[in-house]
Amino acid sequence: MFMFVIFAAVLVLMLIGVSTAVTMGFASIATFLFAGGDPVKLFLVPQRMFAQVSGITLMSIPFFLLMGNLMSVGGVSQSLFGFGRVCLGHRWGGLSNAAIVACVVMAAMSGSAAACAAGIGMIAIAEMSKSGYGRPFSCATIAAGGALGPIIPPSITLILYAGLTQTSVNALFAAGAVPGLMLGIGFMAWSSLMCARKGYAKTTSVPMRERWIAFKEAFFALMTPVIVMGGMFGGFFTATEAAAIASLYVMFLGFFVYKTLHVKDLPGIFWDTVEQTAKVMFVIATAGFFQYVLLYTRIPQQAIAFISTSFATIAPVLLIIIALLVLMGCFMEGTAILLITVPIFVPLAKTFGYDVIQLGVVMCIALAIGVLTPPVGLNLYVMSSITGEKVMAIAKEAVGYVLIMVLAAIAVAFIPELSLGLARLVN
Repeated sequence: MFMFVIFAAVLVLMLIGVSTAVTMGFASIATFLFAGGDPVKLFLVPQRMFAQVSGITLMSIPFFLLMGNLMSVGGVSQSLFGFGRVCLGHRWGGLSNAAIVACVVMAAMSGSAAACAAGIGMIAIAEMSKSGYGRPFSCATIAAGGALGPIIPPSITLILYAGLTQTSVNALFAAGAVPGLMLGIGFMAWSSLMCARKGYAKTTSVPMRERWIAFKEAFFALMTPVIVMGGMFGGFFTATEAAAIASLYVMFLGFFVYKTLHVKDLPGIFWDTVEQTAKVMFVIATAGFFQYVLLYTRIPQQAIAFISTSFATIAPVLLIIIALLVLMGCFMEGTAILLITVPIFVPLAKTFGYDVIQLGVVMCIALAIGVLTPPVGLNLYVMSSITGEKVMAIAKEAVGYVLIMVLAAIAVAFIPELSLGLARLVN
């Protein structure tokens, strides 16, 4: 009963335009009082909100957001796409593949879907349009490439999951690497197939000398994920330290290598980062009291008891989890879904002896699908705002990418080595 009250309240408030953080806060308080909770205990809400965001793991989020904002004006995106263009442009779907490769590298820097799509989209769309690519298809391809941001480490979604479940960030990052790259390859194959069917033109092949020049221009940008992931897996610094070091490195590139970043740009970049951090942290903070309400109403225990007696194995439960996350992603923002579902899904998975790290990657992929599905699909709106194309036209072209992501989520759910193989090797 209380579960339906919470979800109904959240859905109604979000449909009328209330922000995610305020929605979760009001829904939690209303459910707590409806369940007979002592109103005096509401004085503990600020304490629980502060405790939720005071963990060391979450301190890396503002630094990764800062790095993404620095990249958007620091010339990194242009150098990455330029290198991909000269290497792949002469193949079927070469420019679309170049955009996806650039998104993969951007994902390994920022961990944000919107940052990947916006950073590459502003540069790649013009080049693809000149070569005769359909604009809705180009937008869908880059939106799909941006969806890799929450999957390929360093992923803000995986950092949140680590904070909520008290699991290792490094293990989650290692677990997300192979599925993320697998999705990137799948996207490239699909875009090449579609380009061959639609007859989109190839660019002329460029000599090795030009490719070498493009590589040298992109070299320092390509080193960013090496610094982040190599330093973390090598044990030289933590996720938070890696994010801070990478932000300084990207700032150095913008000032002294690409020379597109100026001192006058920094106040605006810092303010955008503060704004984005405040929004994310406010949502996470309200989740602290939300989790308390769930425990108070015993919703996780009731859900676990019902599902564990209804199903003998984890297989149908995983399919239900993926389906629910994809469906919720059509109407809600991924962070909110994660905060709502983790307190229920993680204990449920533990009941069946399912690995929490593997579940985190499955949830991450399923949640990332939400940036490509209307009416909420964030990346669809990002590409629409850049190009002026209609959201539904982009969404139609993105159907193939969505199906690939659904299949990937199912594959990762049932083939542990896809996610846990590298994690075990690194550990």
